[in-house]
Amino acid sequence: MIRLRLALTLFATLLTNSQAIADYQKGDFIVRVGAAAVAPNDDSDNLRLNGTILPDTRVYVDTGYSVSFTGTWLFADHWGLELLAALPFKHDLKVSGLPDPNTGEPLGRVRLGDIKHLPPTLTLQWYPVCTESWVQPYIGVGVNYTHFFSEHINRVAQNYFETVLGAESRARLKLDNSWGLAGEVGIDVAFGRESRWLFNAAIWYLDIDTKAKIHFRSGADDSSHIRVNVDIDPFVYSLGIGYHF
Repeated sequence: MIRLRLALTLFATLLTNSQAIADYQKGDFIVRVGAAAVAPNDDSDNLRLNGTILPDTRVYVDTGYSVSFTGTWLFADHWGLELLAALPFKHDLKVSGLPDPNTGEPLGRVRLGDIKHLPPTLTLQWYPVCTESWVQPYIGVGVNYTHFFSEHINRVAQNYFETVLGAESRARLKLDNSWGLAGEVGIDVAFGRESRWLFNAAIWYLDIDTKAKIHFRSGADDSSHIRVNVDIDPFVYSLGIGYHF
């Protein structure tokens, strides 16, 4: 919430200090590319082993970095549609609270594995200044689809499954894809009075909820599974350049 308030304060300040230089008009297109960070505001349920709750356990999702791309079409003055795309983001997963096989005490955070995801997001944007301004703040609301892939179990976690849970096969990790709402605030700043090139800074909030499932064989005809609901709900920060045409 603090980060969101700071973003909104910056948005309001830039809006009140904008000066007339360039213009955004109906029918224009804006493309942007930037360095992006997906910083999860994560939470999860307790892990369940074959339906049995493992108390005081939870999953953590580390920050991932990549390159973001956006394209905006201004279908009317002050209004645009933006599509966010990116190269894959990679995140490390950690788990805490599993019992130590030697002492029985809860373990701290240990590596579970890693995942990749793509977060295409479509937003309806409002440009409150829109025409004849070198500073163009904007806000948007829309929908996000997150596709998870390349899920891997870490060697440390695999050893734990084998030693403590009797796994007799390589554990497989799978995360369900997610649909959720999205919101954003951003700012375009032209490089000069006549320049079509611009600097861009943007922040998105994505509602990403998924179910993580781990499967492994623990006997000749016995398949074990661990399941947990994970709320990732990240802020996505991007700094880059763009072109307005």
